[in-house]
Amino acid sequence: MISKKRSLGRFIDKLLRRFPLLGKLSASIFGLLELPILEFFRRIDQRFNFHTMEILSKSLLRGRWGGRVVPLNKNIQISAQFSPTEEIMEIISRSNITGVSYCYCRTIQRALDKPNCDHPIYTCIHVGFGKSLREIPFKSKNLKRVKKEEVAKILEECDKRGLVHQLIYFPNPEFYYVICNCCPCCCVVLNNFLKSGSPQMIKSNFIAKTDFSNCKNCGICEGWCHFGARVIKKDKLKFEPDFCFGCGICVSNCPNNAITLEKK
Repeated sequence: MISKKRSLGRFIDKLLRRFPLLGKLSASIFGLLELPILEFFRRIDQRFNFHTMEILSKSLLRGRWGGRVVPLNKNIQISAQFSPTEEIMEIISRSNITGVSYCYCRTIQRALDKPNCDHPIYTCIHVGFGKSLREIPFKSKNLKRVKKEEVAKILEECDKRGLVHQLIYFPNPEFYYVICNCCPCCCVVLNNFLKSGSPQMIKSNFIAKTDFSNCKNCGICEGWCHFGARVIKKDKLKFEPDFCFGCGICVSNCPNNAITLEKK
């Protein structure tokens, strides 16, 4: 049964590589339906005490829907070589931004009288693939039309707040339809990963390296790392590279400039 699923998955990925328009169209349609789907499953979970998204993430949606972590370019060493799909500001500069919409996850938390974070609401940046996304009327109604310069400011602010930048993808990680800026307290994908190791979170192609000659073991980076890759033990910083997702949040918040992002 597992081999059949893998064979089907390989066939789908091969088909998408041969006909990328199918992936773009799938991403656009799923982007249209994402909010109603999340709300539908949230209501089921609330009424019957299920964990629908967690179950689907580990079965039907495994490897097909989730978030791919990307860092801001200011956190990457100049010498690093990277492609547009690996670095968020390059994605922004080369994409057709259709607008910025509200974050479903944070909106729901506040609607449920659980205001456990004060991060901004309008942080979901929608990226158009050709005309496929713009041709969906419903999607455009939820968007604020903004310039790319304003989008860059939103990303900078989210970076300062320690939000994780993710490309939300479907039907595989090569096709994304929105850039989200996620907090662990509200985000469906990030929260599920931190609670149960959901496979929907994909690491960036970078890793945070520490220059221990400049590190003062202050522990500030530990507080900013959502993934537990940085821990102070016996007054010394211990770095767990296997836990690092390469989001770059620790880089921009290190007061001693001891951390840099390097390509794996």
